[in-house]
Amino acid sequence: MACTEPNLRIAAIGNGYYMKIPVNKIFWILTAVVLGLLAIYTFTILSGKFFALTLPEFIVARFNINGEANIPTWYSTILLFSVSAASLLIYGLSLRLPKNGQRLRAFWLGFGSVYAFFSLDEAAMIHEIFDRLTLVKWFYVYAPVIGLFYLASFYYFFVVRKEDHAVRNWIIGGLVVFAFGGIACEWYAYTFPMTYAARQIEYVLEEGSEMIGTVMVLMGCLLEFKGKFSKVFSAAAANPDAATN
Repeated sequence: MACTEPNLRIAAIGNGYYMKIPVNKIFWILTAVVLGLLAIYTFTILSGKFFALTLPEFIVARFNINGEANIPTWYSTILLFSVSAASLLIYGLSLRLPKNGQRLRAFWLGFGSVYAFFSLDEAAMIHEIFDRLTLVKWFYVYAPVIGLFYLASFYYFFVVRKEDHAVRNWIIGGLVVFAFGGIACEWYAYTFPMTYAARQIEYVLEEGSEMIGTVMVLMGCLLEFKGKFSKVFSAAAANPDAATN
């Protein structure tokens, strides 16, 4: 038996179904875009220092990874929103599974909601607005909440889903890489004085880690989505009423 839909690439193997998602290929494509954005930013910084080349200010602003309303910010926002959308789709698919196949489905609702906020924060620069309106750095307000989010994620993937190594490695690995940029680099920048050159390196490490970490988390979500889709598809094929209970 085989099932074909345009662009879905669904196939049947025995009594099960799978959706082919080229996770590794997608990862390298998205990562290449990140590296390209970092390379362009680095070139705009070095051009005036080493090449005596003065680029138009609007070009520099469009690729400033520490700027607002530009290409790196747009790309980062899209990545964060993609994680949120994938997580909420996973949650929706979990609702269609029998209860014994749901495995704490509420986790994905919370996970998607947090990444929706991350996406909003990246697009609207909420943390910078917070800094301008208060005397407290946003990092110290976000840190406890992010800490709880990380604890919940680690518990889910190391206790509840400890056997799902592929999904766990992508998502937990991505969260660790993201934390290096979003927490470790930010803390260092706030705590220690930095030269101009060191500040630029910090920007590259921070933004690069956040975007690559998000790409890794997205790959884990795609794997989870594929698994949930296959389970729902199989349940629906075996018993049309089972997936809706």
